[in-house]
Amino acid sequence: MNGKNVLVTGANGHVGFVLTKMLAERGYNVRASVRDKNNPELVSHLSSLDVEIVELDLMKPETIENAMRGIEGLFQVAAVYKSWAKNPQEEIINPSIIGGINALKAARNANVKKVVFTSSTAAVGRSGPKGRALTESDWNDKSKHPYSYAKTEAERRAWEYANAVDMNVVVINPTAVIGPYFHRHTPSTMLFDKILKGELKVLPPQTFGYVDVRDVALGHIHAYENENAEGRHILCTQCVDGFELMDLIEEIEPEIEVPRKIAPMWKVKIFARIEAMRTIFGHTPRISPQTVKEYMGKITNYDSSKARDVLGWNPMDLKDSIRDTMNWIKQNLS
Repeated sequence: MNGKNVLVTGANGHVGFVLTKMLAERGYNVRASVRDKNNPELVSHLSSLDVEIVELDLMKPETIENAMRGIEGLFQVAAVYKSWAKNPQEEIINPSIIGGINALKAARNANVKKVVFTSSTAAVGRSGPKGRALTESDWNDKSKHPYSYAKTEAERRAWEYANAVDMNVVVINPTAVIGPYFHRHTPSTMLFDKILKGELKVLPPQTFGYVDVRDVALGHIHAYENENAEGRHILCTQCVDGFELMDLIEEIEPEIEVPRKIAPMWKVKIFARIEAMRTIFGHTPRISPQTVKEYMGKITNYDSSKARDVLGWNPMDLKDSIRDTMNWIKQNLS
């Protein structure tokens, strides 16, 4: 059995909060980190949990060392989750890559016994040849998309460091995370908000993998508690295209009028180029050319059999997760 004193970085985020909540409920002594303890938006929801809240900035190693004292297990969850930034190197890439290594170095210095490192299927890839399901052996090597590049390089360098110093690291690679308990929208939950508001008029030409945040948190916990866990673990409940997703939403909310037309790729590409040009005038693009290239027009499929077989991971039904996501939005973010 691994130690009960654990640190969760990024504890105010969607995955971080639910992981912190579930660890505390299982009897762990949880130290939950946020970047600014004086920011009510970051700590208000964590304050309701029986955890110790600490201030930590992954780009400032001295703050990590203080938070790591007496810790036996680290859940390195913190990362920037957005697709576009004015300065992607500083705002998206460096915090993931440098911040991740800083966390691992501090963990080693503090003699932390085990690390569960949150990566993403963005580091695995978006589509295999002829629709082949991607596995843990696949890597997203050629992506220029800021988020995907950051997740891929952060995980690669984490493995390089862990192997060099013989550190016990296990990686979790979830698909798009949905489900309740988010206190501000993520790129994964925003789609459902737009559908509820009737703002989504056409469907993006893409297939997407989804997983519930509670199943992601359980995957992390199983990886920490299971002595046989090693390497990467893809967590994907189900991959669906736009029509399949709308079918599920109609079954859940029959009164909602969902879009039934898929935007043609040529229109999506033109729209993304126009949005990119508008950034010159300080506009935040609704979609970027890199996002179109990374996500659109591809058949996405992932194999989660390793997580099921090794971790005993058994995710909830996607329809239930979507229902909980939409109910959470209506009750808490409307």
